[in-house]
Amino acid sequence: MGTIFSEELLSGQGPKYRRLVDGLVDAIKTGALPEGEKLPPVRDLAWELKITPGTVARAYSILGDEGWVLAEVGRGTYVQPLKQRRSPKASLGSGYLKRQAHALHSEPETDFLFAPRLPDVGQVNIIKEAIHAATDLPDTLLLRYPFHGSQAYLREALLDHIPESERGGLSADDIVVTNGGQNAIMLSMQTLLAEGPRVVMVEEHSYPGLRRAVELLGAKVVAVPMDERGIDPQALEHVARSSQASLLFTMPEAHNPTCRVTDEARRHEVADVARKLGFHVVQDDCYRLGPARAPSYRSLLPEQSWFISSFSKTISPALRAGYAVTPSNWAGKLRRVVDVNYFGISSPTAEILYQVLTHPDLERSMSDMRRRNREYIEIAVNMLGRYELGWSHDVPFFWLKLPLGWRVSNFCQKAENKGIRVRPGDDFALRDGPSPQAVRISVNGQMPLDRFRSVLSELVELLDNPTDTLSA
Repeated sequence: MGTIFSEELLSGQGPKYRRLVDGLVDAIKTGALPEGEKLPPVRDLAWELKITPGTVARAYSILGDEGWVLAEVGRGTYVQPLKQRRSPKASLGSGYLKRQAHALHSEPETDFLFAPRLPDVGQVNIIKEAIHAATDLPDTLLLRYPFHGSQAYLREALLDHIPESERGGLSADDIVVTNGGQNAIMLSMQTLLAEGPRVVMVEEHSYPGLRRAVELLGAKVVAVPMDERGIDPQALEHVARSSQASLLFTMPEAHNPTCRVTDEARRHEVADVARKLGFHVVQDDCYRLGPARAPSYRSLLPEQSWFISSFSKTISPALRAGYAVTPSNWAGKLRRVVDVNYFGISSPTAEILYQVLTHPDLERSMSDMRRRNREYIEIAVNMLGRYELGWSHDVPFFWLKLPLGWRVSNFCQKAENKGIRVRPGDDFALRDGPSPQAVRISVNGQMPLDRFRSVLSELVELLDNPTDTLSA
């Protein structure tokens, strides 16, 4: 690689991609990069300059938009002859994108606390760089179906992303990449319910997406009682024997909606029941932002346990990126179910996720996400702590039990009349189970902290003043 392609290219001011653009433009203007000169491949230049491929890809894209270079499919990127340089891309394409973006943001806005919304703590630029880097995919991968072997590099990146203390002896071959956590749930249910009794055990209040997935597959959901430490092991054994369920779906790290954490001793008890009766344990770990509190079921019971997670609460739900870790010798079965459904995630999606997971700024961004979430949760605890509240610093929602004088439906309606959307506890009840007199309130990280505090003040005023017409 020529001496022009050195770290001196990055000597300007601003973000690295902008410095690289300016450095290459200067080289073109001075003739150091003559007309027709081929630029290095994205990955080669990234290695030489000790920056991410996404940064180089973004710079090349900008140079192309501004008319300095031309990217030719299958040949590479070349410095444009002066007479062929054109104005930056504009008009029809960009105008269309602007209209689309406007349409996406034209929905009426409320003080939305119904589901978590993430703040931008740097991950948006990471994702944009990753999207640019994905344009450098080999042409062959853009002209064929995705296949398992071509995405081994992504599974290795996912394995590296999982803290060593949480791996429990798993290998990259045990990981199946999915289109988000809900997709991982659906695929694991399809795999397990095809080989055993079509009954799924869940905690007595549970994530509605799981219930809908099971019902869509024509299976039955049965509830297992909980206490403050999580699932009751004696009740679990009784329900498992009476229902002959083939699996337990559980959220021991950040139970949705109550925020309860199952302690290590209780996890061992649950694993012992599963081992004795032979049912599988599916652990959903999509909501935890911080380190694990105790070993996963996959590490305690590797031959019968599944681990599901996603990046929707830690990076962005827009990625639709998740994964399932299967028990020993079950990855092949799950991959066959994936093949029947959609052959696997697309090659561009796999590349974008890989670039995000290997970005040098990702760890800082995820740390900032945890810190930011704690700021919102501390406000909530300070303002609502005198009520019965389930919460965790590392979970982007909290569980509020309503005081006497309120019914869930009326409280939610009164809140919505004020422009505040919260999630009723009814959504987490089984169809034939009791409805909790509680609401789940989510962190809206896109809401300024002062506004979040003000919205919670309005909820406090409601809680303190139930009317006669609303009494239970």
